[in-house]
Amino acid sequence: MKIEGFGNINPAETVKTNRTQTDATEFESMLKKAFDEGDKQKLREACNEFESIMLQILYRQMKATVPESDFIEKSSARGIFEDMLDEELMKRGSMRGVGIADMMYKQLSARLDNVYKIEKPEEAPEADATQADNNETDGAEPVEE
Repeated sequence: MKIEGFGNINPAETVKTNRTQTDATEFESMLKKAFDEGDKQKLREACNEFESIMLQILYRQMKATVPESDFIEKSSARGIFEDMLDEELMKRGSMRGVGIADMMYKQLSARLDNVYKIEKPEEAPEADATQADNNETDGAEPVEE
């Protein structure tokens, strides 16, 4: 007697879907945090994480096009093992990188710089105005001797 999955729901597929959704949510929160804090190191980490997620999805789709062999019986345990193996392969592959993270970092870093440059000039005129107020002497002209 062979029992696999629960009806049309395959537990391995559910785990994969949940993991992908969690990864996307984590990436989004990392990116927002980097922008909110203006932290380029966190931005770099978010870009690397995105590249890792992208490679995992790409690899998963490529692997789906390859016909499966019946040499080793397909089971939920084998599916989970293969998913974990694929995930680890892609993490290691993304360490070397394919360039997606670098391109994203350059683009987002420039955007981050623009955001903070826009905010800094607004602060600068206020500081200049304060200094100008301190340098003025209530409208009185300096007396020459």
